[in-house]
Amino acid sequence: MLGLAACSSVPLLPVLAQRGGDRSGDRAGTRAVMLLVRPRVGDTLHLEVEQSVTVGGRRVDASSNLPATMRGTRDNGLPAATPDYGPRVDRANARVTRVQLFARSLVESSDLTATTLSTTTDSVTAWTGNVGDPIRAVRMPVAAANRVVRLRVTPDGAMRAGDPWGANAGLGATLASVPGLLPAGAVSVGSEWQREFALPALPLGTYRAEGVVQARLRLDSLSRNGTYAYVSVQGDLRRDGAAPELPAGTRVITAGTLQGTMVIDRDRAWITDARTVIDVQSEVAPGPAGAGKPMLLDIRIEQRVRVR
Repeated sequence: MLGLAACSSVPLLPVLAQRGGDRSGDRAGTRAVMLLVRPRVGDTLHLEVEQSVTVGGRRVDASSNLPATMRGTRDNGLPAATPDYGPRVDRANARVTRVQLFARSLVESSDLTATTLSTTTDSVTAWTGNVGDPIRAVRMPVAAANRVVRLRVTPDGAMRAGDPWGANAGLGATLASVPGLLPAGAVSVGSEWQREFALPALPLGTYRAEGVVQARLRLDSLSRNGTYAYVSVQGDLRRDGAAPELPAGTRVITAGTLQGTMVIDRDRAWITDARTVIDVQSEVAPGPAGAGKPMLLDIRIEQRVRVR
């Protein structure tokens, strides 16, 4: 979550995931716990971020060729009960971008409302090419002015970049979109809660794929001593409307799914290992004055964040 936007055109996404360990503790929901992000002042958090974005595109005859569930209905015209949208293309014709980033965050201050961290990007490596082709890694230099950014993190996990952003305006804008996913009060195993947040716009060619995510989260289990909390998440993404950066009348329909899990180290008060997978399908339909067939893009975003 901390620095990838400084060197990649693809913004980071909310991170969610799973880690091993003893999960045989409280499964019956007999114990209520708080899930908070509030590390101790002086702690140093070492982050490893891995992100992969796969994009494939094709022309379609008309939006009627989209899956019925992407339009919110079954083939018989009734409301769709279970969305099944997501990439359907041959990934051999898709293009993939992978980025690996290492960063470290020093906890400078903390109170009941927020924690302030100074985050330094140590290194960034990127790979880009067609799926199945040999791809050579490229080490990307990070300018001194872009290496450090100050962050404010609220107890629910939402991140905001310090003001002013200065040379890190791109990084700041990305971090400003990291939502708070943790519950406001104590929860027990089996508890569920919901969050709604905007998916950061993905710059893909001449337009941006974006939308609103409706996420459903659940505390699945606690470790035997309650140190680790394991949370799963599922979500749906929708957008249907005009695209201001495209010619007048152009309509963009976006639908997708989000799946993942995350683990919270309650002793360190931090999300320490996370993984998320987002499948998005976007159709760009030309306006009345446009020419050509609609373009359908299939996008898969996979991200893993580990903290030690």
